Amino acid sequence: MKRKLKKLSRLALVCSLASLALWSCKEDPNSTGLELLPGSDLKEVDFAVDSTTIAAYTENDELLRTDEPNYNIFGTFNDPVFGKTTANLAVQLRLPGYPGFDETTQADSLVLYLLYKDFYGDTTTLQSLKVYELEEDVYLDTTDVTGSGDYPYYQDVDLKALASANVIGELDFYPVFRMDSTETDTLVQELAIKLDQSLAERLVKADSLDMVNNDVFLDFFKGLYIESQDVSEGGALLSLYTLAGGSNLTLHYTQVIDTVETDSLSFSYRINTNSARISSFTHDYSTTVFADQLVEHPETPDSLIYLQTLGGLRSKVDIPSLDTWKDSTDFIINKASIVFQVDTVASDYNNYQVPSALVLRAIDGEKTEGEDGYLYLPSDFAVSSALYGGRFNAEDATYTFNITHHLQDIIDGEVTNYGFYLSTLFRNERTRRVVLKGSSSHVGIRLEVTYTKLN
Repeated sequence: MKRKLKKLSRLALVCSLASLALWSCKEDPNSTGLELLPGSDLKEVDFAVDSTTIAAYTENDELLRTDEPNYNIFGTFNDPVFGKTTANLAVQLRLPGYPGFDETTQADSLVLYLLYKDFYGDTTTLQSLKVYELEEDVYLDTTDVTGSGDYPYYQDVDLKALASANVIGELDFYPVFRMDSTETDTLVQELAIKLDQSLAERLVKADSLDMVNNDVFLDFFKGLYIESQDVSEGGALLSLYTLAGGSNLTLHYTQVIDTVETDSLSFSYRINTNSARISSFTHDYSTTVFADQLVEHPETPDSLIYLQTLGGLRSKVDIPSLDTWKDSTDFIINKASIVFQVDTVASDYNNYQVPSALVLRAIDGEKTEGEDGYLYLPSDFAVSSALYGGRFNAEDATYTFNITHHLQDIIDGEVTNYGFYLSTLFRNERTRRVVLKGSSSHVGIRLEVTYTKLN
């Protein structure tokens, strides 16, 4: 799969998706198209529903950029429906200032602290991690390094290949979940991983020339790779607050002056917005009921479709009946919506939180092997993010997208109907999944069109 086209699609959507995450719901979508009606020329207003010609299929998600997220997902989780997901990460540590170590400094311990308070899975499975020192450079922004303007850090990046084979830290832990005193929020928890004493000694004895600035320091100490170890069942994925002040690498030390030892001191190497923070995600669907669907599309549409964050799963949605409106020149489209119904039993959404919103992108160009075509948000989003929709409606367990203007664009010949891709929001920094009723289900995907026929 060529990554150049993937990047163009992502860059075109960055600002739009940021806005999508913050939309409000003040505008009344039922008013869509009414300003287009000519009043005295009305003949009748009618309503059409199509649920029979729609085809939807589950696919592996496109390549997902995973560097510099707000939260780094970490751990191993055996989902009872979606199979196994493993999330690892690599981070750079930076100097907050000159540490001032000298010949009197003695390293006591070196501890990597990682904060979290959200997780997806269970707290009863013992999980394990290992820490390695990076041997290869990682980059916050590789544009200047490669000269290509491309970012190589996607969910399939092999972070382990960038690290030493020597384990410098290990930790067994159970994820902790505690509510605050008001029972309205969760408390921040901490993973504290003691690292090898040899690295502590090397940092203390580093030449002052290796610490004159962070660029030089990163040549001396490139960072850490943290790897989740396999679990056969259960498990959980943690949302690491890598940018929080408490997530750091702390060197605890003392100074001995004239045989007198000082109280314990500490110096923290920081993870901040200037640090490369790279996640890798792997998914094993071999034990799932939909595994065969991912190999090749079946002849008939899927009865259930599966969506998952972390570069997991998306759905290809074809709605050929949109083209039938192109010849309807005596119609005005008042409102057009696509409704996706959640399968609440398969999703088990009381135990596994579903995405707060989905993203429906139209395809510009026929899909070829290894390429999706250019993906874009329907013009309804540009008119109003509230009008576009896509948020989860807990009352009827649906996601609804308004595509009124998009359908009008098809009628006017401004865009061609090549179908859509449906995926989750916050794909690289939140663990979410949902099962939707497919187009071959009894109550599946619906295209609802309210239209006015003119005299």
